[in-house]
Amino acid sequence: MNRFEEFLQDYEAREAEKTNTFMKRLDEGKVAQNENYPPKERFIKLKEPIAEPFVNIWGVVPFYGSTIAKLIPKDSKKAFDETHEILGFNSRKIDEMMDFQKETGRIQFALTMPPTYYKNLEFLEPLFHELEPPTLAYDHIPFVGNELDKKYNIEFKTLAEFGFNRYIEYATKEYGNSNPTYITTKLDNYASNYSVLKASGYEELADEIGTLMLIDYPKAHQYLILFGILISNPQKSLLKPICNFDKSFIDSANEFGNSYGIGINNDVPYEIGKFLLNKTTLYPETMSGCNKVIQEYDDQELYKVLGALNDGVRRTNIDVIEDKKIDMSEILDNVWNDAERLRMEAAGIRFGVSLNLGLIGEIAAGFSGLGILAGLGFTAVDNLWGMQNDSVSEKIAKFVSPNYLVSIYDFKKKHALKN
Repeated sequence: MNRFEEFLQDYEAREAEKTNTFMKRLDEGKVAQNENYPPKERFIKLKEPIAEPFVNIWGVVPFYGSTIAKLIPKDSKKAFDETHEILGFNSRKIDEMMDFQKETGRIQFALTMPPTYYKNLEFLEPLFHELEPPTLAYDHIPFVGNELDKKYNIEFKTLAEFGFNRYIEYATKEYGNSNPTYITTKLDNYASNYSVLKASGYEELADEIGTLMLIDYPKAHQYLILFGILISNPQKSLLKPICNFDKSFIDSANEFGNSYGIGINNDVPYEIGKFLLNKTTLYPETMSGCNKVIQEYDDQELYKVLGALNDGVRRTNIDVIEDKKIDMSEILDNVWNDAERLRMEAAGIRFGVSLNLGLIGEIAAGFSGLGILAGLGFTAVDNLWGMQNDSVSEKIAKFVSPNYLVSIYDFKKKHALKN
């Protein structure tokens, strides 16, 4: 056993002690409703809301207080890089990201498995020493109950013995982790997902997964991951972050979950944040681009325009959105460009060339003596009302436009963004 392994054993013992103490308090009902685990003090400059992305983290970071950068244990640095590059980073970026966490708190490293599972990744030793990343914790017993969990656990493990266990062992090794304990932990996690589905009223779905575990291992695996993320993890997570997905995942969730009444309807797809970053920086989905956006744009402002873009997409013809041949970026470009109509409509109103003259007259009529001015051209109205920033014509154009277009228009105007 080398020095790093010894260090990880001690680290894991300390983590286990902290987790057990919290679990004991949880069982005794001594945990406050808004109390999370790991506790805030285990992080550096943690700021809410907290995001947990299942996509490139740099397209998420600017829109949340802190974003979890999950460390997934692998057999080698090569396997680590292949897995984490999907999340936007690799072993070569770790030092830079450590500095970014210490300076801003906008990312927060966290372990997804006990520390000893990282024994083959010695390049992470400085990170363990300097940042002491906490282990994300999950607990489904308070939700399921001991008796039912025992029953459902036996069901799952009985079904898994007919070949599903071997498939998970093979698949896990293929993805770069041959640690037998890791594989066992993974199967235990799937068993808890199965229990939560049963206890959440999704017995039909759980039974379908049970059948697939006998006849279609890959699809059973896909369902356990998919519905684990959608249903089980939110119940089990003690940190309670906001999860972030891309459109492909959302489409799959809705496709597979529709017949069981499961879907994702309110989440903002990752592509919308990515699109906005493309409009505000030359280096989207990178740490440098992320840092530039954080420095130049207000957090609340970014979050507001993100929501406005999402609203614009939702108002687009649903058949177009669901057409897999139509790239979401095309829809977003249309929504983004539609905001320019406000500028043209304001100009049209100013010169008396607007289809909304009747409405404008009614608005103006609400002010004593000004109703007749609707027929005189709105430059006069602007001057009489003494507007210094937005002209009356622009305010009227905003009044008759959807709120999401107004938010995008204001953002583009403030930051002189044209494209």
